[in-house]
Amino acid sequence: MLLNIPKLLSPDLIKALCEMGHGDKILLADANYPGQSAAKRCGAVFVRADGLGVPALLEAILQLMPLDAYTDEPAMVMDVDVRDKGMKIPIHDEYRAIVAKHDARGGQAVAQYERYAFYDKADACAVIVQTGEEAVYANIILQKGVIK
Repeated sequence: MLLNIPKLLSPDLIKALCEMGHGDKILLADANYPGQSAAKRCGAVFVRADGLGVPALLEAILQLMPLDAYTDEPAMVMDVDVRDKGMKIPIHDEYRAIVAKHDARGGQAVAQYERYAFYDKADACAVIVQTGEEAVYANIILQKGVIK
């Protein structure tokens, strides 16, 4: 047991976070995302977080890991596909509120990317975490900052 470590972070996820360096990215993927195949394709560490939603995991991770201060967009979400235009994605507002609690840039630190541009960014992640999140378009990429 350790003090001050959120209980929902598994030992594998803590290890992956510790091994990430400044500028490395982590994808918190929803249950629909092809996490394992993406991790194999891009050589990322694959971690399962079954039964956990992304908001709770995002909150826990941001207690331990700062976002990159050297980029304007240290957090990235997938924009709604043209075939789903008009669909409301309230979880993105939730992400912006969580990020705002941990980053002085507030919700401005969260950028939206077109679906395939987001997949390209995801393929550059060092870590992919497959969650049990059932909300659609609930994937978020975080770029790790410097620990000072």
